[in-house]
Amino acid sequence: VANGGVDTTAVSIASTVAVNAVNDAPILSATATSPTFTEDASAQTLFSGASVSVVEAGQAIKSLTFTVSGLQNGSAEQISVDGSLISLANGTGTTTTNGMTYTVSVVSGTATIVLDKAAGVSTANVASLINSMTYQNTSQDPTAGNRVVTLTQIKDTGGVANGGVDTTAVSIASTVA
Repeated sequence: VANGGVDTTAVSIASTVAVNAVNDAPILSATATSPTFTEDASAQTLFSGASVSVVEAGQAIKSLTFTVSGLQNGSAEQISVDGSLISLANGTGTTTTNGMTYTVSVVSGTATIVLDKAAGVSTANVASLINSMTYQNTSQDPTAGNRVVTLTQIKDTGGVANGGVDTTAVSIASTVA
């Protein structure tokens, strides 16, 4: 600063960083129990230890899809899910516990069941729903053979804006002998 020099200058340079939240895909894990069902026995539990996460706070599970293959006895084969007994034949309805709509579509001995609720269901309730799923066959002469119940997809309410992902494909299969 000798002879009236200046060695500093005030500056104001700003940089703006835009942060866009991106929805992460939901997470589902469960253990298949792979039970044996015997004619006239009580329904058999299909899964245990289910864990469900939507990753981001404030979201819920919008839908859960599963299949049942190896069907041979029509509406006598049933799944109990979310407090409702669902015949594994083409049809629709609403579950008792969480008020989820369900659609059953049967093609070539395989039923695809979609549980859906636009507003979503809490992760704790969906985990409980999975842990309490059971299979039964009310036929007095059930056809022997395996029935395979497979959790195939879970979807959250987070959407797909900004490249987000709201759906996860899973393959968790419980084989009922």
